[in-house]
Amino acid sequence: MENKLKNKLCYASGDIFGGGAFMIFSLLFMNFLVLVEGLPVVATTIIIFIGRLWDAVTDPIMGRISDKTRSRFGRRRIYFLIGVIPVYLSFVMLFYSFGIDGVMAKIVYYTFSYMFFGTVFSIVMVPYNAILSDMTSDYNERTTFTTFRMIFSGAAALVCAVVPSMIIKSAGSQHNGPQQIPGYLVMALVFGAIFGACWLVTFWGTRERENLPPPEKITLASWLSVFKNSAYRNFLGIFVSFQIAVDLVLALFIFYIDIVVLQYKNYELVVGTLLVCSMLLITVHGAIAKKKGKVFPLFIGIPFWIVSTLMFIWLGPGSFGGQASILTVVLCVLAALIAIGTSSGQLSTWSMLTDIYDIDEIRSGKRREGIYSGMTTFVRKFASGVAVLLLGIGLQAIGFDQNEYSVLKASVSNFDPASYAQSNVVLGIKWMFVLIPFILLSICLFFAFKNKITKQRFDSVLKGIEEFKSRGNIGALNEQETADVLVVTRMERDKLWGA
Repeated sequence: MENKLKNKLCYASGDIFGGGAFMIFSLLFMNFLVLVEGLPVVATTIIIFIGRLWDAVTDPIMGRISDKTRSRFGRRRIYFLIGVIPVYLSFVMLFYSFGIDGVMAKIVYYTFSYMFFGTVFSIVMVPYNAILSDMTSDYNERTTFTTFRMIFSGAAALVCAVVPSMIIKSAGSQHNGPQQIPGYLVMALVFGAIFGACWLVTFWGTRERENLPPPEKITLASWLSVFKNSAYRNFLGIFVSFQIAVDLVLALFIFYIDIVVLQYKNYELVVGTLLVCSMLLITVHGAIAKKKGKVFPLFIGIPFWIVSTLMFIWLGPGSFGGQASILTVVLCVLAALIAIGTSSGQLSTWSMLTDIYDIDEIRSGKRREGIYSGMTTFVRKFASGVAVLLLGIGLQAIGFDQNEYSVLKASVSNFDPASYAQSNVVLGIKWMFVLIPFILLSICLFFAFKNKITKQRFDSVLKGIEEFKSRGNIGALNEQETADVLVVTRMERDKLWGA
């Protein structure tokens, strides 16, 4: 029991980097490049877009490399050890230019830094996403491991939403600008060291299966073959629509709070409520998933998120008679309701991915966790990059200019925020904030209802795999077990196991 708890805690430690670094990047990187390093907004957008496209390309490559790796430390764990120092260096490089001067030189440097960070992220996170199927084949135990992972990720995100800005202000300046460069450096040194150390813990406390078959040659057709797996296609529909909804809501949230409802001073409180509730609800969804199946939390959480999102339509600076305190409370309540959806999606999607590896094995007779992990993150990041780019185009199309708005607030003595809040720009942001998640979450629910993987059917798949290994067929499975395998794989019996 103690060893299993150690394994779960050490495994979950890896997503301290995943959740924490993602939160710091999302909240601070663009602000750092534009207002601290003084880069043009357009150049900053291009840096982020190039970085995400590069990141998407490196993921499937890393998935294949980890599948082929054979070492005394395993094919996945070895990369946790290799990644310790690069994780530290790449995170520091994101927030420090080492005295480089000149706009163009900085653009080149930060483009390289982000690409380097993305490469390192792939080196550790792709094997990390693939290793759980080696650690346990039990359906419910995988859910428990994922629950621990999401709790650690949520806690890291919460800390990283608050503490970095405190370090930046104390070691740099209270004013957002070039004077904060020392603060960003100290912050990066501190959190880079924490993120690097987490991978030592994960390396120490995880394990892999042994006696792996020799790696096979992989072609482009092999990569594309994953899309023949209907269970995987359906999973991608759930996973990508949910993850893009999260990405775009996070990107729009600060604009909604700052401009639509004029509550920027309470932004940390509202975001903190969302993150705390998400972390606390993970255990609840984990318990539900064990009893009802991994997809079931989505049927609870996503409707809550959709309904709460629609409630934002009626909010504005004049709501509740202009009483800002009541508006703040309502925003926190809605954030808590959104957290029911975000926590359900994070738990369900990441725990469902590991089951796809076993369904592919009974289809193909091969273990290809790395390919699936790499392709999943490739599709997710490529789709996210395109979505963020389209979001930027949409904001520009409605006439929004964040720098212009910030200058207006700071320099015009008679600036009337309530009047500004009635403009077409604000209405555009409000409807984007409401309609984008509504559409994406509806798509997520559509695919969730099409999911065919239950605990009973998954257990039948595992039994079928063992029968193929020992007998070369699934003749020993009873009628129900055979039907379960055929429903999940959507294949004819005589075509299973790569026949």
